[in-house]
Amino acid sequence: MEIKEVISELKKLDLSTYPEKEIRFLLGKIGIMASMVVMYHKGKSVMRARPHDENERFKLKSDLSYKPQKFNKTYQRASTPYETMFYATAVPDTVEPGELENMRVIGIAETIPMMRDLKKSGYQKVSFGRWYVKETLNLLAIVHKDSYLKESSFTKELVEAFHEASKNVPKEIVEKSLKIQTYLAEEFSKENLRGDYDYMISAIFTQIAVSKGYDGVFYPSVRVGGRGFNIAITPEASKKMGLYVAGECSVYKINDHTILGNDAILELDGEQEEFELREIPNNQQLILSKLGLKTLDELKNLSKE
Repeated sequence: MEIKEVISELKKLDLSTYPEKEIRFLLGKIGIMASMVVMYHKGKSVMRARPHDENERFKLKSDLSYKPQKFNKTYQRASTPYETMFYATAVPDTVEPGELENMRVIGIAETIPMMRDLKKSGYQKVSFGRWYVKETLNLLAIVHKDSYLKESSFTKELVEAFHEASKNVPKEIVEKSLKIQTYLAEEFSKENLRGDYDYMISAIFTQIAVSKGYDGVFYPSVRVGGRGFNIAITPEASKKMGLYVAGECSVYKINDHTILGNDAILELDGEQEEFELREIPNNQQLILSKLGLKTLDELKNLSKE
């Protein structure tokens, strides 16, 4: 089956019917594909964000890790209901002036729905875990999306590296790879989702990738317009990292105006399973006044309107 036909048949599928067998069959027809691998070596850090429910507080390493499989019931961008994944945000080791270099910003954009609507207001508590790599992670890169090339010099670097590395690869393999990479990049960057089924193709592709020996995938964050990155790795691969920093922050938002407040931070040894975060003095009242509010309840009430 030609790659054009594979892509055409994938696009024809009614994902709302959860056509898993058809997706696996078609993705299995891709065959040999040239791609780039992003390697995270010892010392590289990534950040995991997790929003709180009301009055919730996290105190376990597992709280800032992957979703336990027993709670993993839906398709996500890089995970299926059958295989949970550890999601985290990342930035390149070197960024150009003006480029996004704050992993917290990416995590907040990825995990808090109100951030996607400039007319929404509200308050949200978020915990962060900074994980450091102890053993090299091998991540299959999903980056061939033209609209993201200008958003990050690292995306452009990866695409240029792909073309350079492909000089000694048969032309038909390169052309096929570019077509399927472009299509997969579109699947990973979907924004207007109708249901979890819209993640099926990217999720199943990821599952196939890790079955071939990759620790996970690396892809641009659609929630920050490709200016930052996400990784999704298997629970087994997450053992190659250690949790060295845990923290909390508050997100204060009125429409398109957002301010972050630091609430707690704690350095860890990478191995400890339990910890206790203690509140640090913050400037909540000053932040509220900048938003034209007197109390936190005023902001919380705005989220209900």
